[in-house]
Amino acid sequence: MVSSAQMGFNLQALLEQLSQDELSKFKYLITTFSLAHELQKIPHKEVDKADGKQLVEILTSHCDSYWVEMASLQVFEKMHRMDLSERAKDEVREAALKSFNKRKPLSLAFPETKGNVICLGKDIFKGKKPDKDNRCRYILKTKFREMWKSWPGDSKEVQVMAERYKMLIPFSNPRVLPGPFSYTVVLYGPAGLGKTTLAQKLMLDWAEDNLIHKFKYAFYLSCRELSRLGPCSFAELVFRDWPELQDDIPHILAQARKILFVIDGFDELGAAPGALIEDICGDWEKKKPVPVLLGSLLNRVMLPKAALLVTTRPRALRDLRILAEEPIYVRVEGFLEEDRRAYFLRHFGDEDQAMRAFELMRSNADLFQRGSAPAVCWIVCTTLKLQMEKGEDPVPTCLTRTGLFLRFLCSRFPQGAQLWGALRTLSLLAAQGLWAQTSVLHREDLERLGVQESDLRLFLDGDILRHDRVSKGCYSFIHLSFQQFLTALFYALEKEEEEDRDGHTSDIGDVQKLLSGVERLRNPDLIQAGYYFFGLANEKRAKELEATFGCRMSPDIKQELLRCDISCKGGHSTVTDLQELLGCLYESQEEELVKEVMAQFKEISLHLNAVDVVPSSFCVKHCRNLQKMSLQVIKENLPENVTASESDAEVERSQDDQHMLPFWTDLCSIFGSNKDLMGLAINDSFLSASLVRILCEQIASDTCHLQRVVFKNISPADAHRNLCLALRGHKTVTYLTLQGNDQDDMFPALCEVLRHPECNLRYLGLVSCSATTQQWADLSLALEVNQSLTCVNLSDNELLDEGAKLLYTTLRHPKCFLQRLSLENCHLTEANCKDLAAVLVVSRELTHLCLAKNPIGNTGVKFLCEGLRYPECKLQTLVLWNCDITSDGCCYLAKLLQEKSSLSCLDLGLNHIGVKGMKFLCEALRKPLCNLRCL
Repeated sequence: MVSSAQMGFNLQALLEQLSQDELSKFKYLITTFSLAHELQKIPHKEVDKADGKQLVEILTSHCDSYWVEMASLQVFEKMHRMDLSERAKDEVREAALKSFNKRKPLSLAFPETKGNVICLGKDIFKGKKPDKDNRCRYILKTKFREMWKSWPGDSKEVQVMAERYKMLIPFSNPRVLPGPFSYTVVLYGPAGLGKTTLAQKLMLDWAEDNLIHKFKYAFYLSCRELSRLGPCSFAELVFRDWPELQDDIPHILAQARKILFVIDGFDELGAAPGALIEDICGDWEKKKPVPVLLGSLLNRVMLPKAALLVTTRPRALRDLRILAEEPIYVRVEGFLEEDRRAYFLRHFGDEDQAMRAFELMRSNADLFQRGSAPAVCWIVCTTLKLQMEKGEDPVPTCLTRTGLFLRFLCSRFPQGAQLWGALRTLSLLAAQGLWAQTSVLHREDLERLGVQESDLRLFLDGDILRHDRVSKGCYSFIHLSFQQFLTALFYALEKEEEEDRDGHTSDIGDVQKLLSGVERLRNPDLIQAGYYFFGLANEKRAKELEATFGCRMSPDIKQELLRCDISCKGGHSTVTDLQELLGCLYESQEEELVKEVMAQFKEISLHLNAVDVVPSSFCVKHCRNLQKMSLQVIKENLPENVTASESDAEVERSQDDQHMLPFWTDLCSIFGSNKDLMGLAINDSFLSASLVRILCEQIASDTCHLQRVVFKNISPADAHRNLCLALRGHKTVTYLTLQGNDQDDMFPALCEVLRHPECNLRYLGLVSCSATTQQWADLSLALEVNQSLTCVNLSDNELLDEGAKLLYTTLRHPKCFLQRLSLENCHLTEANCKDLAAVLVVSRELTHLCLAKNPIGNTGVKFLCEGLRYPECKLQTLVLWNCDITSDGCCYLAKLLQEKSSLSCLDLGLNHIGVKGMKFLCEALRKPLCNLRCL
């Protein structure tokens, strides 16, 4: 058919990331799809034997490359390898963008108006009456071209974004051929990233006859409109706006294979749990509730051959997975970094100003992330440009989202406008919508509240609200984030004496509910409103709001926050997640509030990415009673996380992220400033060179009083080594665990720590580390020199015979003071036990020995018992958990226990000792010389 080079992504490279078992699973799953005629010719014996490269060659030589692409994407998702699926989609999007930049398709141009002639795509209507089908297309062109007007500012980057995703949608991909993959496509992602725009662009392409697949009919179903409809038939639902097609309904629906349905905003349907599947219907003339009709369409009981495109926020994906049969999932990510950069340049015109503003947004990782929504990007540009034109310092504005949104809101109106009544109404509407999980204001609901469009005109003109240009009689907030901000404002504003005289706030929870974990699980949109509520506790912001609108913040807002039990007591808090609490406190920018809350923490566990570092550094330095800290630093978003395979753009982004290092420094300063902080654990983390350097400087300082340190699964290669060296000569550290590092350069550093004359380590855990025989030899010599260690844990290391012998030599050394030793799962055999028995005879200090999960068997137990019989042996605890011991081994142990022995605790768990073995042990326990206290 085609070569693999013609595919949209490098499938071979992705298959190389699979284990052998995963590759076998991939082969099986890809052959479970409905097989095209060509695929049936594939030699399955060759497939079974093929490696990744050979498999790609087999597939692409027998099948269309697009089929291979789409089937592979779905297989990766079925295997829960979303990382590979997303990587493939990224490659496809990049290829589409390059193609777009070369050819600039005509369909993305704005329609031109010449007198009374509208030029839209290929059709020009000059007063002559078109036929029904062409008239439908003409109406839809006129309708959906309006979508570009709904974007504030220049929409060029929105057009580029739309083009980027077209390659992932079969209906608009020029390389797609009819194949055995699903024709249900789900565009999903958070609010405001362009899902509806993509859906409407698809409708515009159809209307202009620019879709690759030539559907005869296309119907756009807006769930925000449909949610208001009562029971109706499927025909009434689809054709309610098309009276000219009423006579043709049976003929149209009979051609389902030629119909495209676009179901926009599935999450806004507002269906009760289970409503979509409780009553499936295949009769297009039968009246049913709207959720039942849409559920039947998605379940392919109604018009099973039709093509479906669905847009939704992630919260509704669970229902879609139950309904839809193997849809193609496309995650919409909005503006990429290059889109945002281009948008700033276009908005500002002046490159220096644009880049300064862009870097200010980037300096706030949370705000930069939200800038993937075009509307948020426009808010940032509009606000910062106005400040720069006035000669104001824009830096404080970008510190927090609350500060930015408040400045944007105030900038849309003149100071002293005295619009507090209108603002109060708008914030009430925002809160009601958020609690109802909708961003849409319907005209009939507004009228029921006594709100007219004239009451909202100021906010419509100020681009805070906007008309829905497709759904009639609907308004929406510029972005969900701004609705959440206005909801917080509703709670923060000073209340009227007769606030709820008309019952307008009865469906809104109070502050306690807004911040409660239970409510936020039911309605995740409330979480961000909580952030903004904290942000509005700032006195400077209160004054800015009062100066513009003439309204006042509630004087009790800080007391409200503290009454909500926001501190973690017993590991729980009203603001349920610690990272979320820190983010809320950072939004406030009120140090006294932060100090009061953080003083209650003695232990914290932080999971840091680029967004979390800033609020964490702001708050943690105020934890004056902190005793223990646990850190997990996520790789993708922190500085310098660059590997050789990453692109130049990622390298550039990594270098640009250097502005985060001061916040990391601020966070790490607590190790030197808090004398009560004694425990540090860093787990499953990527620490770049800069992060490690800063952390090491703080740990190595004379004012650091850490006692217990755990470094577990840290990368890259030299992180463990540098962190070890930071502890060299550290007087207070007595407990050190290093786990999961396979780099050669860690052992020399650890040996330096152990040899240092001021080393005070009592416990050393060296778990799951890969080392050579020479490195074990060096470590053994270091253990001989060290005078402080009393406990060593070498669990999950492959010591083997040579490594074990070196360790036993150390244990026999007269200056070895080890009292406790764990060799769990160290691949020891019965032969090792003979050497270990000799150690037990001469060791003066060893009292606890763990040999769990080593296959030493009965012979190994026999050797150990020989050493334990000697009166010089001081061993008190012996752990032989899961060591392949049977009743014969119990016989040896029973004889030992009947004699005078120091052994007082014995663990034989997960061994098949049987009734006979138990009998031997019970007989031993009856003997007067048996010293065993724990079995």
